[in-house]
Order: sequence, then structure tokens, then C-alpha cells
Amino acid sequence: GQGPENTVNDSGLIGDLHSTVLNDMWLSTGPQPTWIQYEFDKDYKLHQMWVWNHNSLLEPAFGLGVNNATIEYSVDGANWTTLGTTHEFNQASGTPDYEANTTIDLSVVAKYVKLTANGNFSGAPQYGFGLSEVRFFYVPVLAREPDPASGSTDIDVDAVLSWRAGREAASHDVYLSSDAQAVIDETISSVDSIPAGSSYASYNTEELDLGQMYYWKINEVTEVSEAGIPATWQGDVWDFSTQEYLVVDGFEDYNDYSPDEIYSTWLDGYETPTNGSQVGHLNPPFAEPGIVHSGSQSMPLHYDNSTTAIYSEATANIADLAIGEDWTKHGIKTLSLWFRGDTNNSADSMYVKIDNTKVVYGGEADDITQTVWQPWNIELADHGVNLINVKQIIIGLERSGPVGGKGVVYFDDIRLYPYSRELLTPVEPSQADLVGHWTFDEGSGTIASDQSGQSNDGTFQGSPRHVPGKINGASRVAQGTCPARSTVHCSLMATTIRLR
Repeated sequence: GQGPENTVNDSGLIGDLHSTVLNDMWLSTGPQPTWIQYEFDKDYKLHQMWVWNHNSLLEPAFGLGVNNATIEYSVDGANWTTLGTTHEFNQASGTPDYEANTTIDLSVVAKYVKLTANGNFSGAPQYGFGLSEVRFFYVPVLAREPDPASGSTDIDVDAVLSWRAGREAASHDVYLSSDAQAVIDETISSVDSIPAGSSYASYNTEELDLGQMYYWKINEVTEVSEAGIPATWQGDVWDFSTQEYLVVDGFEDYNDYSPDEIYSTWLDGYETPTNGSQVGHLNPPFAEPGIVHSGSQSMPLHYDNSTTAIYSEATANIADLAIGEDWTKHGIKTLSLWFRGDTNNSADSMYVKIDNTKVVYGGEADDITQTVWQPWNIELADHGVNLINVKQIIIGLERSGPVGGKGVVYFDDIRLYPYSRELLTPVEPSQADLVGHWTFDEGSGTIASDQSGQSNDGTFQGSPRHVPGKINGASRVAQGTCPARSTVHCSLMATTIRLR
């Protein structure tokens, strides 16, 4: 219980005062010389070492604390340098309020420090040598406290990197790359060196790529010239990943007060007879707080093409949005938005205009009658959209026949992506080798009938609730047990489950 780890684990210390409990200290006996060695995680410019000597109750009368020692240091653990001559350690008080009473000035660069005991206060080396606690202080010459912190995600592509500068830095060499090994090996094509000016430093990344992992480190070029002091302190490698997309509008910043109402940015057909749109609800809250794809709000677009108007559209000037007018940055390829309909909607034709380029929704006409969120991904290059100086974006619905309809469609999360977005269309599996097929169309009761022909009827557990589904019926169940082969766990509104 008196192992060497006790000298660095704070055992026995309360407010930097050490106890007299033996198992809070280190004691070594046996063949001489007695030594203890410390290894740090990397090279440090060491400043001082504080020592709490062995502090048993018998220490004043029969001291086992180290009274003098040889101190060696190394950067590789193989080649050692002796610090001065021998160093005298002061004896502990043998009381439970003992504070460090030996300070050794180091002023060396080391990863390893080794203490070799030359004697104890009893004069009887056969009884052992002990210490209570050893603490090292260093000069913070390395760059530290990175912002963003290492491991951060969703970082802005125009991020400014900052860090706390090394204390003796004259300049900072910045290594930044998506290639981790290139940063480690310092083989990146461009290294920026910026002068040191204060205790905190920053670096403007200018323009990073979307959805990319980046690695960076700061090498601190020292302002001192001393024997044994590196000219450059190698920094740690930190990492972060950038945001996956640019937000055109997430509809989160609108409220019910002028000039921040949603209809003040997305202009509708108010007092325009040919435009049958109304952005936002008639009464506050104007933005929709309950039906959202992400965040806390979406945009309700009420449309009425059944009388005077033949189209209903909402228009936003890009200058009023945070995205900016240049959409050529970051390799943008896709405009993505999410929409959700209403079962009472009439199936008019939905479209998006980017300046003078109109893109008509290519999905099913009745998609705007579905009460689930659906993505609409527009490949900008396929439609010849000019992305250099985008001025306007329009979302609308128009008559798809001689008689128009009316209703409401909710929009959310309008984004720009640097890659093509693919919607995977599910394909109904083959009926061959079915183990079970439960449609949940019973409408009542606790039995889920197996339609596969294998007679694996299931029993609903957890008070099933039978409701209309998108395809025939559905049942919200906590757990259904299929006795013959398997257990089906359902925590969603299921319309059909097949097992093969």
C-alpha cells in the first residue's frame, strides 16, 4: 500500500497539507540505490519541483524521508543529464498539516525525471527511503486551449481558429489540412506563420469545405535562445469537422413582432389578386411551432388557386437571408427542402424558382396531401441554375388542371449541399421464403394475424391502439410476440412488417 504512485495521486493531501497516514506515501526498501522515475506525456519546459517528504508520525525521531538526492532528466529515457550536484531535501514535520518544504529549480526541458536517494534522516539506509508527494511545474510554452475544441463537429466553414499562445512564442506556425498525416509530418503544401502578439492568437481559415474533417496544430517558434531549449515547440494535433450544409432558411429566427414576422421576409400574395398565397397563420404565432421537421418552427404556406389566382407563391430576397448571393462556394450541388402536406389539400403542382429558373416537383401529385415530412432535392446543375449572384428564391403551387385547389403546405430546412442527395425508394420484397407477414389491419383485439401462411400469429402486448394507417390499418403496440420463431418489437406506428 505504499507504492510510488502515491507520490503523484494526491493521496493524503487536503488543501496541499499532507497527512501522516503511511498508505498515503511511498516507501522503498531493498537493494540500493533507491530511485523513483517520473514520465510525462511529452517534453515540457520544467520550472520547479515541489517535494513533500516522508511524513510518518515517527519522522522527527526516526526519519525515513530522503535527505539528499541526485536528480537526472532526459527527453528520450535513454540519455540522461544530471541536474547540478546533489540536492538537499528538508525533513517533514511528522504532523497532519505538513506542507511542501522543499523547492528545486529545474529550468530544463525533459520528458523524464529521475530521483536517486543518497540517504535518509535516520542514517540507516536499510530501513528505506520515502516521499509523500512530488509536484512538477512547467512553463506553458506550447499552444493550448484550442477553439474549436478538438473533436468539435458542425463548425462553420468560415471559422476563425484560436488558441492560447505559448508563453515564449515569437511567432506561430499554423498547419491545417484534411490530411491528418500531413499535419503530423508537417508536409502540407502551405504553412502560415503569424507573429505573436498577445496571450491569445487566432487564424482566419477563410473558406473551408463543407462536411469535411480537418486537422490542425500550432508550432510555437520560441523567442529565447538557450542551450537545450528547442527553437520550435511542436504542438498537439487537434481536429474538428465542418458543417454538412449551408442554411438558406431554417425558419427559426422569426417571431410575431415587426419587422421579424415570417411574412415580412417571405412575401406572399397579400393584396395581389393573381397570387393566392398566405405565408404564416392568420393569427399569432405566424410561424408554425407544432409541425416542424427540425428546430422549433416551420413555414406554413396557405394556397388558394380555386378562384381568381392560378398560382400561390412566397418570395424571399436572398439579401434578407443569411446565406448570401454567391452559391458557387464550397462546391454546392443541391438545394434541399422538406415539405409536409395536409389530407384536405388539393393536389396542385408544386415548384421552386431560383431567380428565373423554375423547377417543378417531380414526385407524386398527391404528395402534398401526405402528413409526413418529405425531402425535395434539386440538382442545381441539371436545371442550369446560375449560382454566381442569386437574388431571389420562390416556393409556390399552381393549378395542375383547369380548376385549382386550396390547402396548406409546411416547409422547413431549406439547405445547400456540396453533393447530390439521393432519396432511396423502398422496393417491396419478394414473397418467397416469408417467415411472417403482419399487416396490423385487424382493427381490434390483441392478435396480429400472420399472412405468410406460416401461422406465426402474434399477440400484442401493452394495450394496442388500432388506428387508420397510410396503407389500410395500423396498430401502435409496445411489443408483439410471435411464438413460433421470433419476437417483434414495435415502437412506431406500423403498417406492415415482413420477416424472411
